[in-house]
Amino acid sequence: MSLPNIDELLDKVDNKFTLCIEMAKRSRELADYFKAKKNMERTNIIAPLASAGSVDPLEIAFNEIKEGKIDYLRVKDGIK
Repeated sequence: MSLPNIDELLDKVDNKFTLCIEMAKRSRELADYFKAKKNMERTNIIAPLASAGSVDPLEIAFNEIKEGKIDYLRVKDGIK
C-alpha cells in the first residue's frame, strides 16, 4: 500500500483530526460499496472517484483527498 505524504493531505483540510475523520468516513463508505458490489447488491454509495490501482478503501480515500475529489462540510465549530 503506497500512501501519500501526510503534508500533502494537510493542505486540503484544516487540521489532522478533520483529516482522520474524513478518511475514516470515506473508507467505510468505500468498504460498503465493495461489499455490495461483491454480493451483486444495489447501492447508492458513490463509487471510487480516484484510481488507486488496488481495492483498499483507505488507499482510495487517501488518493481522493489528495486529488481534491472529496470535501467536508463543518456543521458546528465547537463549544463556546
